[in-house]
Amino acid sequence: MSIDDREFTQHYYRASYLFARFTVPYMRNIYREFEGDMVLTLVLGEIATRNVGQFFEQPAGPLPETVLNDLAEQRRLLRPCNANSVSEATGIPRETVRRKVNALIERGWVAQDEKGHLFVTQKSAERFERFMFDTLESLLPAAQALARMLAPGAAARHDED
Repeated sequence: MSIDDREFTQHYYRASYLFARFTVPYMRNIYREFEGDMVLTLVLGEIATRNVGQFFEQPAGPLPETVLNDLAEQRRLLRPCNANSVSEATGIPRETVRRKVNALIERGWVAQDEKGHLFVTQKSAERFERFMFDTLESLLPAAQALARMLAPGAAARHDED
C-alpha cells in the first residue's frame, strides 16, 4: 500500500494521533518488559531480526516455522550476528552492546557460539510470545484505520459517503 501525499497532508494530525495511540502504549509496555532498559530492547531486537531475516527471506520456499524450535536447525537456518554488527547497525557503542549481550545471555534470551555468533533463544521466543500477540492485537486496528485514511482516493470515497 502506498500513502497518498494529499491524504497525508490533509490528515497529518489524525494520522499522528492514530500512530501515537499505538506507539506510546507499545513503548510503555516495552519499557516495563525490559525494566526500563530500552538499549537492551534494541540489542535483543537487532539480534532477533538479523537471525530470522534470512529464514523468512530465503527464495527456496518457506519451511515450516516449527523448525525454529530445534536448536540445531536454528544454527543452520538463522543468520548469525555478533556484537560488532549489532553496534554498527544500531549506533550503540560496542562496549555497551557487549554488556547488553552478556545481560541477555544471563537471562537466557541469547546464546553465543564458539565463534562469537549470537542467536536468539527459544526461551526468548517463549518469554515474548504473549507480548507479541497483545502488541499485534493493538497494532492491527491502528494500521487498518491508517490504511483506510491514507490510501489513494480516500478523500473521494469519503465525499461519496
